[in-house]
Amino acid sequence: MSPTRVMGQTGFPFPSRLIAVYLCKEFIRLFALCLLLFLGLSLLVDFFDRFNSFVKYKAPLSAIGSYFLFKLPLFVTQAVPAAALAGSLLSLGMLSRHKELQALKACGVSAWQMAAPLLLAAGVLSLGGWVWNENVVPYAFHKSRYINTVEIKGKAFKGLFQTRGFWYHGANSFYHINHFDSRRNIISGLTIYTLGENFQVQALTEIAQASWRDEKWHFEGVQESKLERGDAHHSLPLSLLLKEKPEDFSLVAMKSEEFSSQALRAYIADLQQKGLDTTEYQVDLKLKGAIPFAAFVMTLLGAALAIPGAKQLTVPTALGSALLVGFGYWVFLALTVSLGNGGILPPTLSAWLANGTLGLVGIYFLLGID
Repeated sequence: MSPTRVMGQTGFPFPSRLIAVYLCKEFIRLFALCLLLFLGLSLLVDFFDRFNSFVKYKAPLSAIGSYFLFKLPLFVTQAVPAAALAGSLLSLGMLSRHKELQALKACGVSAWQMAAPLLLAAGVLSLGGWVWNENVVPYAFHKSRYINTVEIKGKAFKGLFQTRGFWYHGANSFYHINHFDSRRNIISGLTIYTLGENFQVQALTEIAQASWRDEKWHFEGVQESKLERGDAHHSLPLSLLLKEKPEDFSLVAMKSEEFSSQALRAYIADLQQKGLDTTEYQVDLKLKGAIPFAAFVMTLLGAALAIPGAKQLTVPTALGSALLVGFGYWVFLALTVSLGNGGILPPTLSAWLANGTLGLVGIYFLLGID
């Protein structure tokens, strides 16, 4: 009896080392090819989406190249799950087409043992994706936004971000903003420092909340303080004090992609101390762990659909089904994230529900393989 058959019957999680390495190498090779393909498609789509903007602002080629270079790490994070799904489907599908999987099965290698090397590789990819998302993406994405704002659109960068809010240089004034919700265009904790001719602070205006509606700002909880004596200072209407529009603050306010998990957790704690709603940020925090793990889930699903005998699905049918489910994953994730942002689902459940659902589907298919 061959060593492979003995291993298959004793229930070891892996086939022989030679077979495990072979399966893993095929998966990694096709995963890398698929990742390059998806990255190329992402760059093309983003380029043509921004082409009119590049022409409008007469952006130099160096700025365009730098923008896509620093945007690439985010594209990698987004493309890895789809590449893992396609890589597992193609690698096992090609082995099945050449009757290699049938030979392994005849030697006593179970479906779980065939899938185990791919899942091990996918686990390493998920861990690497998490490290990548924590250390590379935040800086690179922030840099890409800066290049798009300053070097391509030619706008002056008037902000300075801090963990406890950000500063913004307005017309004859400085603003300090505790938090800006770019989704709903609401400023919380706005302090306006009005400057005189000698750049001395003449007045201080504290606004609890400012919301953008009907093309203008609406203010709540306004307190004004006059800092200079005499008649040098004359109070201005708030509409003249705050001339900027929401898109001006959106350029400065940091997005979740620009935070590491630790930084975002600290930012959430600071917002909670100020009594602000942090539901959406908590969902984003949970997504930082869920999205890298999607590579493992997609590999599990791809293996379940590509290994012959999975509910009698042929390889072409399994490929089409997996592509459909892969597209449905992102739609489902967007839905659960929206429910989480609205407070209908807890943040952890909203971020992990798509992974958990597809993981259970993959396990169900593998358990059904003879």
